Amino acid sequence: MVVAFSLGALPTVVLAQQATLRGTVTAQDNGQALEDVAVMLETAGQHAYGAFTNKSGIYRIEGIRPGTYTLMTRLIGYKEHEQTVTVTAGQSLTVDFRLEQAAVELEGIVVSPEKGAAVKDLGRQVVTPRDIHVVPIPGGSGDLVSYLQTLPGVTTTGDRGGQIFVRGGTPAGNLVLVDGIPIYQPFHILGFFSVFPEDLVKSADFYAGGFGARYHGRTSSVLDVHLREGDPNHAHATASLSPFIAEGLAEGPLGSGSSWMVSIRHSLVEQTSQALLGSKQPLSFESELVKLTDNRCSLLSMHTADRGRIDPEDTESHVSWNNLLLGLKCISLRSNGQRVEANWSYSGSSSDALSRGSSNLHASIWRMQHDLHAAGLVGGIPVQAGYEIYVENLDYNLEELFTDQARHTDGVFGVSGYVEAGIPVGDDIEVKPGVVLDLSPRPGVEPRLRASWNPWGASGGTLEGALGLYRQDVVGTSDMRDVSSVFTAWLRAPDGVPQTALHAILGWQQPLGGGLRGSLEGYYKRLWDIPVPILEGVAQFQTRLGRADGHVYGADARIEYTSPRFYGFVGYGYNWTLYEAAQSQFADWFGEPVLSYHPPHDRRNQVNALASLELAGFKVSARWQFGSGLPFTRPMGFDEAFDYSRALYDPHTNLGTTRILLDRPFTGRLPMVHRLDLSLERAFELSFGELHVQAGAINAYDRRNMFYYDLFTGRRLDQLPLAPYLSATLKTR
Repeated sequence: MVVAFSLGALPTVVLAQQATLRGTVTAQDNGQALEDVAVMLETAGQHAYGAFTNKSGIYRIEGIRPGTYTLMTRLIGYKEHEQTVTVTAGQSLTVDFRLEQAAVELEGIVVSPEKGAAVKDLGRQVVTPRDIHVVPIPGGSGDLVSYLQTLPGVTTTGDRGGQIFVRGGTPAGNLVLVDGIPIYQPFHILGFFSVFPEDLVKSADFYAGGFGARYHGRTSSVLDVHLREGDPNHAHATASLSPFIAEGLAEGPLGSGSSWMVSIRHSLVEQTSQALLGSKQPLSFESELVKLTDNRCSLLSMHTADRGRIDPEDTESHVSWNNLLLGLKCISLRSNGQRVEANWSYSGSSSDALSRGSSNLHASIWRMQHDLHAAGLVGGIPVQAGYEIYVENLDYNLEELFTDQARHTDGVFGVSGYVEAGIPVGDDIEVKPGVVLDLSPRPGVEPRLRASWNPWGASGGTLEGALGLYRQDVVGTSDMRDVSSVFTAWLRAPDGVPQTALHAILGWQQPLGGGLRGSLEGYYKRLWDIPVPILEGVAQFQTRLGRADGHVYGADARIEYTSPRFYGFVGYGYNWTLYEAAQSQFADWFGEPVLSYHPPHDRRNQVNALASLELAGFKVSARWQFGSGLPFTRPMGFDEAFDYSRALYDPHTNLGTTRILLDRPFTGRLPMVHRLDLSLERAFELSFGELHVQAGAINAYDRRNMFYYDLFTGRRLDQLPLAPYLSATLKTR
């Protein structure tokens, strides 16, 4: 028997004397806030009112007719809660409760709000392991970064480098958290993989912009990843092998409801690519994770390492980076229903690059942080508030790239606080004002406002909007003159002026019936003080660091279909990004002191289509992607130059140094790219577990997609060709 629960199926009763029921739902064993719990009021065995808990475990039901009801909750994996409540006219009643984990999940009962790629909650898109598994990748399990790349507004420059750009922002503008710990380089050098494989992720909250006051310190997007806990009841393991990666995961109980989990991953593409792809791909990565969880706290340790050559034929260049994370999270629930989360963490990252055998670059950063977040009801209104205290240490030597950035060590001390409230306006409008107060390293105020409106009730469409100011005092910079450059250095904002962004977003999402849902969202970003390399009319390795301002606007359109055996999604994204930079040399090279240009991640149009079908024990998945060409700077010609500051030359016997002369920056466009990825999966039951076998192909019709054009050698570099693979995953019970 399948019981489908939907807010849209609940009638709305509007009376002059309505009552309100609110409260907080948490887990009995560890006090964790439980999201998406279905809280229902029934009378005479029929649903009368209902709501889902939000991210903080808070629910609110308004417009209740006075009377006596049976309050019931449902969440898969937890025992149902049931009690009788009586409400009177005009009363505002608070009922908090904790749910116990169920020994056996209730078969056939599905209770969940609508989720998916076309569903957002005040800008937050929830990603689950089921979403991640739909996307074909050459590994034994899915990966979060591959799913993110299917979303409109998320751009990658290629299948190598581990960089994503969100709605015109740079990779350094993305805030990525893993169990509350910031991580600087979360995506691996081979673009299909990150430190977030499907088997580790419990859920992830992704904001493409317009995020609330809890998140600050970045100007582009937020990815807040929640890792699952180990199994507190049984020990078991998972092992996976494919031509691209080998993975292992083990977990089990520690007693008294505590658990442990260990994960190890190591790439194999460097060893297998010659036979599989026809040419060696010198790319390597690994990651290790340990997580311990008890009833109230969790301890996390993670290490990652990446190295390789983005251009396989350039033996004189390489890039590498690593991450080290340590974190302790504790959660408590007070008698008044307030939920408090406290985090203590260390996050460090180091990057090195050697360019054409001459330019040695190094940058490292570490951050020690304590942050606290409280959520509860104040006067019947959900309120979140918290603070963050951190010390950040920066060390870099960029002299051979940016001549004005010699070796330097710097320290940053930061203190900030925030508050955000969820204010209902009638039955169908919610307004969330918030503010971030920065006390150090540079005092400032970041106001935020998010709102949603259901003009025809919860079963109809939803209009959502966001407006906010965002600042970033520690910025990441790279040589964006070259799309293949993935080396990122973190430094204090030049001259102490933080990078700033204004976000404005307006969107509509609409259920269309029969498992179909669509959404449309428009956005505008105003950017100030982006660190960029100085652009000149001659191709050269060294430059200086300058500033640019930016304008970004665009729109995302999505349509999604879900049924028991079939899933389909099509998304289209339009983006227009323009930078404006001023420098004295522009007048000499290009005839004007202020230059406007589209940066190399300005992908104007992109389309992603996903489909997954389960049939006769098999699961078939397909992804097709299309992207219009990225900007690049075209060579215009050559000349011969003499540097008389070094020596006196005789032009009769010496021709000077050949220079490549460049056209105006980024006026050319690379060819469009498109690719089809396929996979076929089958699970086999064994006496001691399950064996999952997957066969597939990346770039199934072997499209020759251009990665970038090397100005110095006049050589074209392509993305990966047809890449067939076969993977096996063994899961023990």
